[in-house]
Amino acid sequence: MTSHKARITKRTVDAVAKPETGEARLWDTDIKGFFLRVYPTGRRVYALKYRLGPRQRIFTIGEHGSPFTPESARDAADKALRRVKEGEDPAIEKKAEREALTVTQLIARYLEEGPATKPSKRESSWSIDRANLQRHIRPLLGRKVANHVTKAEAAKAIRDIVEGVTAIDEKSENARGRIIVSGGEATAHRTRATAAGMFAWGVEHGYVKSNPFASMRLSTPATRERFLTRDEAGKLIDSIARLEATKTINPAFGDAIRLLLLTGARKTEILGLRWAEVDFERKRLLLPQARTKAGGQNGERRIVLSPPALEILARRRQEAKEGAEFVLPSTKTVGPVVGLRKAFLAACAAAGLDDLRVHDLRHSFASFAVADGASLFLVGKLLGHATSRTAERYAHLSGDPLDAVAAAVAKNLSKPRQEEADNVSSLKGA
Repeated sequence: MTSHKARITKRTVDAVAKPETGEARLWDTDIKGFFLRVYPTGRRVYALKYRLGPRQRIFTIGEHGSPFTPESARDAADKALRRVKEGEDPAIEKKAEREALTVTQLIARYLEEGPATKPSKRESSWSIDRANLQRHIRPLLGRKVANHVTKAEAAKAIRDIVEGVTAIDEKSENARGRIIVSGGEATAHRTRATAAGMFAWGVEHGYVKSNPFASMRLSTPATRERFLTRDEAGKLIDSIARLEATKTINPAFGDAIRLLLLTGARKTEILGLRWAEVDFERKRLLLPQARTKAGGQNGERRIVLSPPALEILARRRQEAKEGAEFVLPSTKTVGPVVGLRKAFLAACAAAGLDDLRVHDLRHSFASFAVADGASLFLVGKLLGHATSRTAERYAHLSGDPLDAVAAAVAKNLSKPRQEEADNVSSLKGA
């Protein structure tokens, strides 16, 4: 263990090098016992060493940057020392507070403090986490002390979600819609992953001792596969044009559906598209990391624009108001359009298509690419997957290339037998 002395400031905290093993300590020169611990992982934690009676104790204040700064940690150390002088033990009190933390309180801390510790995680992902935790974990485990949740209780909670115990369908408070929370295996899988992530964060930051959702084995939910045939895609595009002509749907929704089908982009990537993200010269959409699930070089996601997609964007550019920010602006607010699902279902109904989701347009784009002979590596690149392995799920979406390969194999296998039969026939003829 290495030790240094200096006034703890942002500059001196950042200057402490990570040790290869153990920990490095920076002792403050102003407040006695106030110090910084630096671990090989780079984690920096503020603490206070003090004596209460005959015993020395260490009170952990909190991690640098989540949420403590040198100044706020110094204030916390000063307050803790004043309590020590009055005969109180802040370390014992913090331990008791941690051990009494309920799952509901852990959820609140995770959602409040977590984003600062995971800066690369998108806000939309935090919204999904919030829904999973508030709608499923809190009703089932919220009153339990987080440190006392067993693996059996965690497993039962997930089974309850599968069976629909937390599912609801009720009017929303603003009376403008309904709150629909579904159960099932897919929801249970997502919620387990979210809960495991929360408890892992709790372990890392000292709120809980273990993760009851870790290493939990669940049956793999059936993958729902639905993709358009080329004929169905044509019908969908025709139905959009008819609905736009009769002013049944907003043209912005029509163009959104077209762009989703032509690019394989995610719904949020297209609906929130800004003109600053459209590069007509390079024929690309250039999305910053905060706007996409998986970024490429420097965190940027690049979406290829085909000639039809470029035509749509060029037309909308000509029709856009001066200074417009969004490609698909809302007619009611200053932001982009919202509520695509209603227009999408209307277009599907007009085209006679059943059981189709907006995300299936992305599946369809992939299946068309595979059917046209594109490699899974290239399909993964087009879809913005971090690895080509993720694109393997699309390999079976189209039977066209598989049928061709199977037919070729069968042809080669049958060729020797056919040649033998021809030889026999020629001998008989002779």
